[in-house]
Amino acid sequence: MSRSATPWVAKGRGADQTVRNNAPFTPTSGTRRKKITFAALGTLVVAGAAVALFLPDRKPALSIPDRVCAEAVPSTHVKALLPEKGEPFEEERAVNFTPDVSRGLGMCDLSGGGRVFEIRYSRLQDPEYNREWVRRDASKPGNIPLSLGPAGGYVESHSRVELFVDCPYAKGRTDLLEVSVGIGGVPETVDTTRQAALAGLAADVARVIARQVERCEGAADLPDGAPAIG
Repeated sequence: MSRSATPWVAKGRGADQTVRNNAPFTPTSGTRRKKITFAALGTLVVAGAAVALFLPDRKPALSIPDRVCAEAVPSTHVKALLPEKGEPFEEERAVNFTPDVSRGLGMCDLSGGGRVFEIRYSRLQDPEYNREWVRRDASKPGNIPLSLGPAGGYVESHSRVELFVDCPYAKGRTDLLEVSVGIGGVPETVDTTRQAALAGLAADVARVIARQVERCEGAADLPDGAPAIG
């Protein structure tokens, strides 16, 4: 007697696994939560960037005293060369800017708003350093001559000014007082407004040192105001 054919049905883990692998994917609650979390984070990042565009600049305003370098030098041109906001202003050191100290050299370092000033002066005693030497340096490529009455010098590159004042130790000598003013943290491009402010600061320093500190004979001939450039 023949048996009727009975369909064979696989049982066990393999069969169950086959059924699961062929079943359509249905997101679990955990997957949905992750998607929602990532979407929320993305929204926060975009919102934060948008808000940052409209927030006011929170950098503190610079507070600069009216006089710098041991209160010897007017700060008018220092203020012109610094941004309105940024890192606090600081006078890091001022050496030999006191009246009648006369040490033959001195320095003053200032900083603020991401910029730094290096102010130096020295009394040159070598006869080699005379008016002709100054004129030769001023005529070098890249330098721009400047004058302040009988004093002369030049703008060097985009960030430094050199100014020389007659300051002999004794009659018959040709000693010069050299004043050097440099600024760092500025773009390496020619900026005539910056050059004029640096020259004005160098003139302020030269007048103070020549008249009050070193008591140079040529100090009386130094005019007030800024040097002529060019």
